[in-house]
Amino acid sequence: MMNRYIDRMMKETPHIESPAVGCLIGKAYQILLSQLADALKKEGLEITTTEYLVLRALYCSDGIQQCEIAAMTGKDKASICRCVAGLEKKGLVRTESVSYKCLRVYLSDMAKKIEPKIMKVANMRHQALEDLTTPEDMEIFVSILEKVVSTA
Repeated sequence: MMNRYIDRMMKETPHIESPAVGCLIGKAYQILLSQLADALKKEGLEITTTEYLVLRALYCSDGIQQCEIAAMTGKDKASICRCVAGLEKKGLVRTESVSYKCLRVYLSDMAKKIEPKIMKVANMRHQALEDLTTPEDMEIFVSILEKVVSTA
């Protein structure tokens, strides 16, 4: 199905030399998010994919500021603010004011308690990606993505 879509895109836009790479990346991103949401639900975790990313960032560095979380996750500051507010309502984080515009975010005991489940999901998703390709291909793929990200 995807190949027919790419073929159609190539015929409609003959001036484009490559096979709709941006479309493929976007589609892959949506598929990965959907699989992550399913894995979170399967583990009994009632959190969104963005909340998952924020918690993962906090597991790496508890007590960081919202702007640092945004930089780590690649999400915009406004969505991180909304996400942190949602996590706070769920009792998974607490915040501390650094200034009138900045909050420092800390994991709650409940968030620390569910860390093994979060990491189980992380490991499962990582393994699923590794199973799709060889280590050499994965290294090349990551290298290319890092180049794209570094030019932003």
